[in-house]
Amino acid sequence: MTASLRAARWTPGGPARVGSASAVLRAAGAALAAAAVLLTATGSADTGTAWFSVRPTTPSADAPGPVALVPLAVGDRIELTHTHSVHRRPVYEVFSVSADAGLAMEEMRFDAHGANLPSGPETIGGVTTTFVRDGSGYVVDHHGRPIGTVRMVVGTADVDHRLAAGGREIRLLDLVGPGTVVELYVQAHRVAPSGE
Repeated sequence: MTASLRAARWTPGGPARVGSASAVLRAAGAALAAAAVLLTATGSADTGTAWFSVRPTTPSADAPGPVALVPLAVGDRIELTHTHSVHRRPVYEVFSVSADAGLAMEEMRFDAHGANLPSGPETIGGVTTTFVRDGSGYVVDHHGRPIGTVRMVVGTADVDHRLAAGGREIRLLDLVGPGTVVELYVQAHRVAPSGE
């Protein structure tokens, strides 16, 4: 396992959703393990104003809830990288944590055109992207377009989807199998001022 955080049937700020006694024990153990990793890695059990999470859209016995949890602050960036499945070149997608929208799309970078990659400016959800060719390839600026969540299919080892968030690298194939549909999302929470 990478430096990712694992939890089972646990939603930050919410109760554990479990059924049987064995499920309760598995969920409690996973939540304690995630808290221990978080405490060891950051020195705090709650360092951000949001949790960036990855969860399969169809929970299973192996992954009944979030498979990665990373504390972040509003404005922090999350980078998704992969090798394009057709033209075999790297693609970088950058998201940010939005207090109101969950995830916001910031930019996409790639060095060669490929299937389903933009070839010019697009208007999506009322926001027009800026398409620029620079010395290293193409940059598509999405101007912080609110997207909420990202659903994606985890690719095979040759695609190798990876996330970088909060100083951690998370290889999705270390968490779920290829072909698994996952959702990337942010759950913002209120940080109580001192003395509350």
